[in-house]
Amino acid sequence: MKKALSLVLSLIFVLSVLAPFSAYASSYEQKLRDKGFTEGYIAPLAALHKKYPNWDFEAFKTNLNWKKAVNGERSGHSNQIIEKSSDYDDSYYCSCASCKPNGKYRYVYSGCVCASRAAVEYFMDPRNWLDEKHIFQFQSHAYNSEDSVKGVESILKYTWMNDSYITYKDTEGNDVTYLTKKGNKLKYSKGIMLAAENSGLSAYYIASRIVKEVGSSKPTAAGVCGTRLPFKGIYNYYSIGASGGAMSGLEWASGFLRTEEKTTLYSGYDSTNKKGKGTKTTLAKHQYMSYIGTYGDYYKVRLYSQSSFAEGLVGYVKTSALRTDYFNYNRPWTNPYKSILGGAKYIAEKFLTYQNTTYLEKFNVNSASGSLYSHEYMQNVDAVSTESVSTYKAYKDAGVLDEKHTFYIPVFNNMPGDTAEPGSNDEGQEAASTKVTGLKLTRRTCDSMSVKWLSVSGASKYHVLIHNLTKDTKFSKNVSGEKATINGLTPGNKYRIRVKAYVNGKYRAYSKALTAKAVPMRGVVKSLTSPKKGKIYASWKKRPKASGYQLKYARDKKFKNTVATKTFNSSKLSYTGKGFTTGVTYYVKVRAYTVVNGKKYYGKWSKIKSVKSK
Repeated sequence: MKKALSLVLSLIFVLSVLAPFSAYASSYEQKLRDKGFTEGYIAPLAALHKKYPNWDFEAFKTNLNWKKAVNGERSGHSNQIIEKSSDYDDSYYCSCASCKPNGKYRYVYSGCVCASRAAVEYFMDPRNWLDEKHIFQFQSHAYNSEDSVKGVESILKYTWMNDSYITYKDTEGNDVTYLTKKGNKLKYSKGIMLAAENSGLSAYYIASRIVKEVGSSKPTAAGVCGTRLPFKGIYNYYSIGASGGAMSGLEWASGFLRTEEKTTLYSGYDSTNKKGKGTKTTLAKHQYMSYIGTYGDYYKVRLYSQSSFAEGLVGYVKTSALRTDYFNYNRPWTNPYKSILGGAKYIAEKFLTYQNTTYLEKFNVNSASGSLYSHEYMQNVDAVSTESVSTYKAYKDAGVLDEKHTFYIPVFNNMPGDTAEPGSNDEGQEAASTKVTGLKLTRRTCDSMSVKWLSVSGASKYHVLIHNLTKDTKFSKNVSGEKATINGLTPGNKYRIRVKAYVNGKYRAYSKALTAKAVPMRGVVKSLTSPKKGKIYASWKKRPKASGYQLKYARDKKFKNTVATKTFNSSKLSYTGKGFTTGVTYYVKVRAYTVVNGKKYYGKWSKIKSVKSK
C-alpha cells in the first residue's frame, strides 16, 4: 500500500513539474498563431524560440495569394535565375521553349540559367528556411549597434579583405593604399563599420552583400580589380547596375559620364593657364566616357563605345559640356572605400523602407513598395539562403546569437501543404512506388561515405544529392546501381544525403534524408598483452587521414570504472602503459580523431579487448 501511494505521489510530482513547460510551449505556439503565422510556421519557430528565447518573430502578412505571388515573380523568367552547376539537377532549371531552345539551356548571365517554377517556389517559401542559419534572411537590414568589427571580420574570413588594409589601383594604374583625412590607413572591416553608421544599414548585412557579390581569396572580380578597361580604377563592390554583366556594373559605378553637346577633347592640359592643350578631337553629343581625374574646369577621361565598351582616346574635356547627373552616392567610385560607402547609401535609400530584409530584396512581395514583383536587388534565387548563413556565422563568431533579434517573416494566403524541394513533387501511388527507400550508411571515413538503398522498379539511374550542412554547400552525382561512395568530404563536417530514382524519363521523389558526419574509420586494437609486471602493451591499426588516436583503459566492459585515457598523434600506433595492478583484468578500446579548425571529431570506438596484468 505504501509503495502504491509512493508511486502515485511520484507521478503527481512529475506531472506538476512537466505541466508548466507544456503550458509554456503551448502558450508560445498560440502566441505565434495570434501574430498571424499559419501551422507550417509554428513548430520550427517554437523550436527556435526554445533555443534562443530572446529571438522574436513577426508575421509580415503579404495578403497575396501564394500561386499569384509565384506567377508574379516568374512573369519575367530572366528575373529568376540560378547557377547551372553540380549543386542542382535539371529540376531546378526552367525547360520551357524560351529558356531551353533546341534542347539546350539558354544562359542568362555568367553561368546562370532561368530557374524552374519548382525552384522559385522552393526558395521563395519562407517555411523552408526556418532554421537558425537561414532565418537571418528575414532579419531587418537596419543599423544594429551590436554589430562588431570581429563579426565583420568573420564574414570576410575567406576573402582577401580579411584583416587587410584597403589597397587598390587608381585610375592611372598606380598602386595605392587608402588613407583617411587624418592620414591613417583603413581596414576593410572598419570601412564597412563606418559605411553602416553613415547609411543606417547593418554592418553584417553590408559585409555579407559584398562577399556574395565579389568575395574570393583574391580581388580578381571585375568590380574589385580596378584594371578593366575602359573603367580602369573604377570599383563596384555591390555589383549595383550589373544586370547586363560586370561591365554594366562598372559603367554604373563610373556615373554614366557623357557629352551633352558637341565639344572638344584635348590631348593635354596646361596647368599654368588651366586649359586644354595639344591635339583637338571633336566629340559629338552623347559620347560616353569614363572618369580619370579632375583638372581645374576639366575632367581627364577615357572615351568608350557604350554598345561594346571598346575603349577610345584619353584626353581632357570641359566639365560644363558633360552630363554629371549621376555623380551621386559618391560616384564615380574611384577607390574601394568610395564604393563601399556610396553603395551602402544607395541600398539604404532604395530598399531600406519597404524591402528591408534580404528576402524582400530578392522577392518583393510588399505591395506598399509600389513595385510588386520588381525593383529587386538580385536575380539569383538561392542568394538569400547563402547570405543568411554568412550573417549567422558573423553573429556566432561575435558571440551575440543569444541577444535579441527580430525577424519579419512573410505569410501568404492559400499556401501549399508541403515544402518539398524541386524534383520531389510526385503525387499519389506513382510517388510511393518510385520513391527511394531503405537509404542507409554502410561505411564512413574522415573524407568519404558509402551508402546503399533498395532498388526502384524501372529505374535506369539514381541521383544522389549531398548537402554539406556545416558549410551550406551542395553537390551531386549520378549512379547506375543502388549504392554510391561519396568522396572528397571535409572531416568533421555534417552531411545530409538524399537519393531519387530516374524512371520513365524523369526523376521521381527524393528519399528520406540520411544525416551523418565525416569522421575517421572505426578504431581497431591489433594487439593487447601484459609483457611485464604492472605493464600493458597495446597497438592499433592506422586509420586513413586520422589526426591522432585516443586509448582508454577500464576495469569493466562498460567502462564505468575508467582508470586511464591517453591521447596520441597520428604517428603513434602503440603504447605501453605502467602502474596496473597485478592480477587484475583490464579492458581496452581505441578510436581515431581528426582535427578541424582546432576541434577534435572522433570516430567510433574499436571492439573491446581485455588482458590480465602480470
